[in-house]
Amino acid sequence: MKRILYISYFYPPLGGPAALRNVKTVKYLSQKGFDCSVITVGDIEYLYRDPELLAQSGEARIIRAQSLDPMALLKKSKSASDENLSRLYLQTPEKIKLAVRRLHPIDDKIGWVPGLIKAGRAALKEQKYDLIHVSLGPFSSALGAYTLSRESGIPLSVDFRDYWTLLSDYELQAGFFNRAFSRHWEKKILRHASLIVTATDGIGKDIAKAFGDDLQNKMLTVFNGWDEADFEDLSPTEKAPVFTFSYFGNIYARRSLKHFYAALKSLREEGVLPPETRIRLYGNFFREALTEIENSGIADIIEVVPQLSHREALAEMLAADALLLVVNSSSPQGTLTSKIFEYLRAQRPILAMVPRFGEAAQLLQNNGHNLICGMESVSSIRHAILRLLQEEPKKAQIPWELQRKNQVAKLAEGLLRLTEKS
Repeated sequence: MKRILYISYFYPPLGGPAALRNVKTVKYLSQKGFDCSVITVGDIEYLYRDPELLAQSGEARIIRAQSLDPMALLKKSKSASDENLSRLYLQTPEKIKLAVRRLHPIDDKIGWVPGLIKAGRAALKEQKYDLIHVSLGPFSSALGAYTLSRESGIPLSVDFRDYWTLLSDYELQAGFFNRAFSRHWEKKILRHASLIVTATDGIGKDIAKAFGDDLQNKMLTVFNGWDEADFEDLSPTEKAPVFTFSYFGNIYARRSLKHFYAALKSLREEGVLPPETRIRLYGNFFREALTEIENSGIADIIEVVPQLSHREALAEMLAADALLLVVNSSSPQGTLTSKIFEYLRAQRPILAMVPRFGEAAQLLQNNGHNLICGMESVSSIRHAILRLLQEEPKKAQIPWELQRKNQVAKLAEGLLRLTEKS
């Protein structure tokens, strides 16, 4: 049995796409015979918790490292209740939160690296590991994993769930020094890693273009996919007699639904929109997103639904008349939101406000979803909505090869080859 020291800041009881990718990866790696010890953060202030996910995990043990990052410090605050802390975070303008994030080198989670290294060193003394695997972001986690790998001589596998310094539309590193420092560490870690895992093809291609084509020799794409076990015995929620557009997840950075709202508003004014149309937004939405709703002119048909458990959210997906996907046009070509795979599995129509020549549009079109329009274009969104309302819905194909089980099987093969070489 091969032993993996698996490092991830995001892990249950935290919820969301990052925690979900990690708990499912550990689940299926364990089924492939790997013994995974997970180092993750201790208790922090976090908007989305999904303790049910822990029941699915397959790790040998969880090691919770102490942290001094802002969310950990918020949790330790004795002057405010959890409810007040959550309200404070939701209502703080995004530009202020971004400014706080930019105060830190690498990212605002850098305060968990000392605790990560301490916990990792203790784990490495207790038993032998064949591999260290780190899930990024936060990208500061890579510094801790690199340190542990260099000290122990154990091979390092690095999982890029997103772009680091190549993220062009959301500048997390402020100032020349911070950008150069992050770029230095990204290059250093890419060169040191024995395996580079990316969540999309585009991330891998862009990394190779920026840091060296030779890196492709140790790259592996492992898509987020969906877990078919989550859909077993799952029925759609009872559907009201309305036409429902449903969106799942947060809206952040340059992503926006304001042009979608404008398209719907004009269609309603023209009498084209079904009178019982509703928009349901499932998740935690920040101040900017709520302001967009207030200014939309159609706030009366928009409902914000507080964050659901993962399984409850899937049931709502199955009940939607149309699922909304949003990626701004300035995003890198390889941007794929993790929800896209569960959308594909749900076989509901997808109104995809995404770059037409990006990886998301290509994946959707390859599987029979052709309602593609620009997020920033009211006219193209209008046209796509009219097609949605007028055309007979067709059952799109399910890309079964993209199941998490199959994707993690590819990862397991890559990790096994890596451990056999060392």
